[in-house]
Amino acid sequence: MRIFVWAALAAAALAPAALRAECKFEQERTGGESAAGVSRLVLVAAAGELEVRGDAKATRVEATGKACASSQALLDQITLKTRREGSTLFVEVIMPKLNDVTLFGSNSASLDLRVTLPTTLPVEAQDSSGDAVLEDLKSIKLLDSSGDLTIRQIAGAVDVRDSSGNISIERTGNVQVEDSSGDIEVEGITGNVEVLVDSSGDIEIEEVSGNVHIAQDSSGGIELANVKGNVAIDADTSGGIAVRNIGGDFTVAADTNGGIRHDNVTGRVSLPGVR
Repeated sequence: MRIFVWAALAAAALAPAALRAECKFEQERTGGESAAGVSRLVLVAAAGELEVRGDAKATRVEATGKACASSQALLDQITLKTRREGSTLFVEVIMPKLNDVTLFGSNSASLDLRVTLPTTLPVEAQDSSGDAVLEDLKSIKLLDSSGDLTIRQIAGAVDVRDSSGNISIERTGNVQVEDSSGDIEVEGITGNVEVLVDSSGDIEIEEVSGNVHIAQDSSGGIELANVKGNVAIDADTSGGIAVRNIGGDFTVAADTNGGIRHDNVTGRVSLPGVR
């Protein structure tokens, strides 16, 4: 029995190391298409770092990346494909299927991807793991599994669904976020901010021209500052709430933990148990 327990613990200890890319074999990958007639970019990334940047002078969508794998056979299976369907351009990373981690080693494969495109194209992206930076885009809709996210200088709306990792959003239009774990920082928003669900991690929001709505926050503190519109928090389970310089109303419908502080609220203040 002790042998099996030791084996299980050893395998668990190896798992995080297996997730780190072992770049024994590397090779560049490239792909690109003219942006003429394209109205939307759909990007499917995989394990590895991701950069998506708009360029006002760009006339093409260009994708480049460094493929990395623990064996030549796995490296050969990492591909970067582009294709068009009508006015939609797809950029997709194809990865090999990896064997499970064992006591005798592990396989790994990743592709650090960089995409440049005209700033006039909206982007829909899906990313599995690794940090991501997206900036100077028309709009972004992102589904992300893990890794820190940095999103900045987006002319239109930002829609993020994230499982884990910190999120930083700066200088954008309307923002909508759903997050499982990790801190959320939002600043310099010209529209409204809505946090649908935040399971864990702090929320910091400031400099918002519109309204702020937090539907469900399970754990972590909430700090809001310099919001020109209304602030509404539907439910907060744990962690303090602090707001200041609110141009409209401040409403908290339900708060389990307590500890609500507010300063310089122009409109009406409505708190649980307070009328």
